[in-house]
Amino acid sequence: MYNYASKILSSFSDPVSVTLLLAIAALVGWRNRSRSFALLFLLTILLGSLSWPPVAVLLIGTLEDQYRDEGIAAVAPAQAIVVLGGSLKMPSGEHSASGLGETSDRLLVAFRLYRAGKAPLVVCSGGNNPLLGGFTARPEGEGMCGLLEEWGVPKDALVVEGASINTRENAVESRSLLAERGIVRIVLVTSAVHMPRAAAAFEKVGFEVEPAPADFRAGWGKLPSIFRWMPSPTSLVDSSAVLHEWIGLWAYRLRGWA
Repeated sequence: MYNYASKILSSFSDPVSVTLLLAIAALVGWRNRSRSFALLFLLTILLGSLSWPPVAVLLIGTLEDQYRDEGIAAVAPAQAIVVLGGSLKMPSGEHSASGLGETSDRLLVAFRLYRAGKAPLVVCSGGNNPLLGGFTARPEGEGMCGLLEEWGVPKDALVVEGASINTRENAVESRSLLAERGIVRIVLVTSAVHMPRAAAAFEKVGFEVEPAPADFRAGWGKLPSIFRWMPSPTSLVDSSAVLHEWIGLWAYRLRGWA
């Protein structure tokens, strides 16, 4: 039930969806022109603000600044590295091999952590969400471990957690999987904007978390001056991701999951 509710809430809290709803409302109420113009003005302000690079960077900072990029060397050793899913495009009827997704930096950071000797075990946590087309495909965790093995991580150092479909379940299923090994202290790898919610969820189920954020959206160099002040699709995507995470974090706190 939560899976369905969270996806519906996420869809209707997305700036593009909100903008579309406001546009429809403005058209429906066109006879009341003052109200319609007010809605269209609000629509323009909303979409323009969230697409504006300075606003996007400010919003990103509210999450990414909580867990800064200190580098691999600064990460304290632990008993296991847990890397969260959402980073792969899994094989399908049209594609026989997996592909890297937008958040594949998670896997890259996990690989670098293992290579640096931060933990002897890597847990790949990710199942198949049926709402995202994962009815018959193998769990994403298997694909993640398979890719790490391609990169040179030994198979006996890899553990698949393939039952989870959200952050809460990532934490619960990983705890169940690692409890029998006596593992409590972990290095947690996920996107920087997702880390506040993920770290809180993993700590809530009893883990001692050493955060290793990946997939940073900000701080990769500055655009030429003229482009810093022009709205862009990338800034809108970044703003949407941050709003999604804040809503998710508040929802987790309300449910006692964080």
